Amino acid sequence: MSTKIDMRCLGAFFWGLCFLSCTVQAQEQSTLAAEPHRALLAELLTRHPGVLAAMGQLQSAQHDAEGAKWQFLPTASVGIEKNPQSANGLTDTRTTFARLQQPLWTGGRLTAQLDKARAQEALANLTLSEQRLGLATRWLQLWSEVQAAELKSQAFTESEAQHLKYVRQVQNRAQEGHAPRSDVQLSLSRLAAVQAELEQAKAQRQQAISRLAQMYGGPMPSQTIRWTAVFQPPRRTDDSNRSHELWTVMALDKHPSLQKSIVTVNVLRADADIAKSRIYPEVYLRGELINRDISRTTQQLYVGLTSNFGAGLSSMASVASAQARLQAQEQEIEVKRRDISDQIHADLQTIESQGLRLTYLLQAQESAEQFMQASERQFDAGRRTWQELMNTAREKAQVLVQMADTQSSRWLAQQRLALLAAGVEAYLQNNSNP
Repeated sequence: MSTKIDMRCLGAFFWGLCFLSCTVQAQEQSTLAAEPHRALLAELLTRHPGVLAAMGQLQSAQHDAEGAKWQFLPTASVGIEKNPQSANGLTDTRTTFARLQQPLWTGGRLTAQLDKARAQEALANLTLSEQRLGLATRWLQLWSEVQAAELKSQAFTESEAQHLKYVRQVQNRAQEGHAPRSDVQLSLSRLAAVQAELEQAKAQRQQAISRLAQMYGGPMPSQTIRWTAVFQPPRRTDDSNRSHELWTVMALDKHPSLQKSIVTVNVLRADADIAKSRIYPEVYLRGELINRDISRTTQQLYVGLTSNFGAGLSSMASVASAQARLQAQEQEIEVKRRDISDQIHADLQTIESQGLRLTYLLQAQESAEQFMQASERQFDAGRRTWQELMNTAREKAQVLVQMADTQSSRWLAQQRLALLAAGVEAYLQNNSNP
């Protein structure tokens, strides 16, 4: 009886595990289908060579910081020496020694070295964040190019279908004797022009997907991604009402390039302290155990003072050089702030201007659709020529192409703004929709 119960429990556990696995897989596929650019970006940022290289540099900096801590502890040394000029067959002329030296005061050198190592560790961590931000920005740029090319392909595909219909109508009229054969040739040339634009749009789409796949590091999972537009019509949101100053504050608080400039100041300040420490002597305590022959073993304790000023006044020049680099880096912080502020301002202007442009283009698209339907009815009634009909179809396609560029530009500015304001991690978790 107990065996049957155990088998039933085991079976229930197995099926429950399968159900849970299928549920998780379905949720992952749903997330990929809804936000493919975020889902694939999260995967990219874990295995891109640039990220892996930055992680290696971070580990190296962590080891350097750990090594800087050990410099405060005593330094042990052992050795053996022999003087060939005092050779004696009756005694051992070798001298063995063991030393232990503890720095007592170094003029701030050890503390400055530790501060520099810690700052370099923080700098390596920010370099990793900067690498991730740069990859994310590039990824969004390529993704917007794919989406724009896809919309253009759809526009020209629709235009090709309309031109094919008009060509057949012109051919039918020519067969009935209501249109000259030259009209058929002209209509076919119009059709060929649209097909050429369609092929160019398809080539641009394929090139954009290839660049995206190259950055991804492998073929894109096309079975789960449909290259359809993720753009939405312009709408007013709470984020749209944020001022330029608020967006800038949010971006400056998280931007790794600015934080790197600030941490670099700490590195240069530590370099200046190290240069200053060379001017002062160092005090140390050293204990020695020396065995000069089989009968003489001595123990000695020293308090020493040593200095290394360098050649001439080179130490003073090193201090001046370090302070000059520090002042230059402080100015670099302001340069970074202005660059980030300009980027935020440009993205906000792009969102606003392209949003208005998209509103007008949506109206133009609706008007073009209505006008084309009316023109087709008038063409059937003989009140419109086929040239006017094809001109209407071409104008509609041009409006759709302009909409593709506008939507792509606006979407990219929105995503980049959300990325800068929220940071890479929050953006990947979809916690900040523009």
